[in-house]
Amino acid sequence: MSDSEVLIKAFDVIAREGFSSFTFEQVGKVVGLSPAALVKRFKSKNQLASLARNLKWEHNLGQINSDSFNEMSGYKGIFEFLRIISRSVNSERLGEHAIWLGKEACYPRSKKKVANYFEVTRGIFFRLVTESIKHGQLKPIDNVPEFAKTMEALVQGAIFQFAFLSERDIESHLKSHFRVLLKPYIK
Repeated sequence: MSDSEVLIKAFDVIAREGFSSFTFEQVGKVVGLSPAALVKRFKSKNQLASLARNLKWEHNLGQINSDSFNEMSGYKGIFEFLRIISRSVNSERLGEHAIWLGKEACYPRSKKKVANYFEVTRGIFFRLVTESIKHGQLKPIDNVPEFAKTMEALVQGAIFQFAFLSERDIESHLKSHFRVLLKPYIK
């Protein structure tokens, strides 16, 4: 099994058990390797978790850059994009995930990946809002880049807010907040 295959499966275990709580034994059972073999390959839990998270960021960025995202358009596309973002937040231990991600964001390589992900997300919101205005679905907005930044910040804020709530319906939460944000601009 390649390192990438191990990391993909390990991320599912890490998301379920928590970034601090998962064990090499749990990952080993899923990937069919002994804990010793995992330690030999990845050195430490932190190294395994970091590599798994980085691979997940790269996967998410690859999805965002795929043709399916380019096919989303206008007002309807905004809510389709929210659905996809909501489904990508799949950690059952979201609070621990948020704390871990906050620590991880201090490292320059991880910080760059996170910043790139947010920039791509803002770019998609920018495109979808611009198309919504062009197609007459939304009234003109004075500063669309800043509006897209607000949308992206709202998403990130909701993710971190949900990290500390027992409720898990982040998609419904995001959609209702976006409807309020967009309401003054709907034609």
